[in-house]
Amino acid sequence: MKASKFNHHLKDGNSIIFFNTLTESSFRVSEKTAVSIDKILKNPDLQDNRFSLFISDMKSQGFIIDDDCDEYALLKCKYHNLQKKDTYTFMLLPTYQCNLRCWYCIQKHADSWLSDQSIERIKTRVKKQVARDGIRNITLMWFGGEPLLAFDKVVELTKWTKELADLNNMSFSCSVTTNGTLLNEQRIEQLRQAGVNHYQITIDGDRSTHNSIKVLGKQSAYDTTLHNIGLLSQHTTCSLRFNYTKENMHPESIINDLDRVLPKSRHNIRFTIHKVWQEDDDAVPENIVTDLMEKAYRINLLPVLAEPGLCYTDYKYFDCFFANGTVGKCDNIDPSELTSFIDSEGNVKFGNEEASFTPVMDSDASECKECCYLPICWGPCTAKRHPMLESTGSIRCQFDDKHKDMHDSIRRIHLNREYVKKSQ
Repeated sequence: MKASKFNHHLKDGNSIIFFNTLTESSFRVSEKTAVSIDKILKNPDLQDNRFSLFISDMKSQGFIIDDDCDEYALLKCKYHNLQKKDTYTFMLLPTYQCNLRCWYCIQKHADSWLSDQSIERIKTRVKKQVARDGIRNITLMWFGGEPLLAFDKVVELTKWTKELADLNNMSFSCSVTTNGTLLNEQRIEQLRQAGVNHYQITIDGDRSTHNSIKVLGKQSAYDTTLHNIGLLSQHTTCSLRFNYTKENMHPESIINDLDRVLPKSRHNIRFTIHKVWQEDDDAVPENIVTDLMEKAYRINLLPVLAEPGLCYTDYKYFDCFFANGTVGKCDNIDPSELTSFIDSEGNVKFGNEEASFTPVMDSDASECKECCYLPICWGPCTAKRHPMLESTGSIRCQFDDKHKDMHDSIRRIHLNREYVKKSQ
């Protein structure tokens, strides 16, 4: 027996987290106990019978492996399972317009809208992809801009896709990422009947902070949004995403607001916590984030930190359709820079961005394959791969300080697992 190459241990306060990036198993122990465990993991064959049960447990979690174990083969297996080869996933951005102007938004609000011709070509493409051997599921994701500005198109295409799934005896799921202000009881019911079964809606702090960022005329965007989340939670799941900075991270007031407004039955609401991308990594102390998580848990919201993993752009069958008629693999790419499009027969005609569609695991020009963090990182995002390949001919590590960045990611994954266990 031997230690897995994917084992890590890192200090977290007064304890040590042991983590395996391949299996994502983890546990927390005291610093004193960690010294003994580290010795056992590094030399499992040298231990006496007192530790046989512990070693057996460590083997089941992937910290200890047999001498002839091919961990790279297991890594490839994990990757292919995450690729969702039995699912066709597509994202639709019906417009880049939005009724709000959040300061941190990465998008240019171009006045582009999905045309009738584009809709027909998207339908042809979807039918072509669904006809592939092995496809058993269809997943539709709405994004924008604010997708509900094109409400009728959202309802029409969601209903059409669900009917296609039913016709082919396939499962169907549909999510909408929205700011929540354009919903009401009637629209929520229309979307439910069409087939929408998940939402992601953002808040930006407590009531006053949120309303200063999301300005909705004389209305309170905060009250409107949380009221609608309450309505949604009665029949579907909703990720309530909190985008935090050092200015808006006030756990006590945020949780008090949520506890006051959200319904008491909250089993359908997940509280996801994300740092605004423009904010410095060290701007908000970790203990304040964990304090927010604990307070959310106490009011029966399941708190979840953003964690790394395989992006949907690396799914085996994934398309992102933009409002201007182009098609790509990543919603964060400026559509005005894309040259790929769908022809009348539902085929994607790739432009010069095709190289960026190659997953790290399928690329011979990648330094990632030998990295002990690859099972949770999966390499640079799609939007970064094309310029990398153009300038260097190789996919390179995306982190300036890989050790620190990945250890922060491990902490997030471990914390999420701890709260899932607490909620069970």
